[in-house]
Amino acid sequence: MNNNFDKKQSLNDLMKFLSIEGITGEERDIAMNIKEDLINSGVPSGYITFDKANDKIPLPTQVGNLIVKLPGTIETERIMFSSHLDTVPLCKGAIPVIKDDKILPKEHTALGGDNRTGVSALVTMIKTLFKNNIPHGPITVLFTVREESGLWGARKVEIEDLDSPKRGYNIDGGPVGEIVIGAVGCDRW
Repeated sequence: MNNNFDKKQSLNDLMKFLSIEGITGEERDIAMNIKEDLINSGVPSGYITFDKANDKIPLPTQVGNLIVKLPGTIETERIMFSSHLDTVPLCKGAIPVIKDDKILPKEHTALGGDNRTGVSALVTMIKTLFKNNIPHGPITVLFTVREESGLWGARKVEIEDLDSPKRGYNIDGGPVGEIVIGAVGCDRW
């Protein structure tokens, strides 16, 4: 398969997502920006929903998990990709800048790469599938809330809202080329 993704657009998206605040519990702005970006890229709005996880979380949470369900263009089992929307409080006010081929915070804040890199990767995947009409099976993309304060969004998601994926891949930092297949606190569905 050709390398069909737009590297420049992907970097622009990452820089944009890094600049949107969304500390744990306050993810509405980043969620709405993702939704708007996907719709503007041709993803039908009916494919994009929010669940009610925020109503089940015992801490103030602005919005539920953002769920994107893509019907497949080929017949195969549904798979899922996930990433979390929130950043740690140290990212409040972060302004990303590129310096010497690195993305750094302009001021004395954390950058928010955990996990805006995962968000950007999944948005790039979805946009690339649509832009290039790449054949794919059914895909659910889950963007969870309140990961940094206890995996709350993931704990409160309803499996029915995900259309029962058979496999799932969580995108949450780490070295390029490394895959973690288990972790403390890991849940298997």
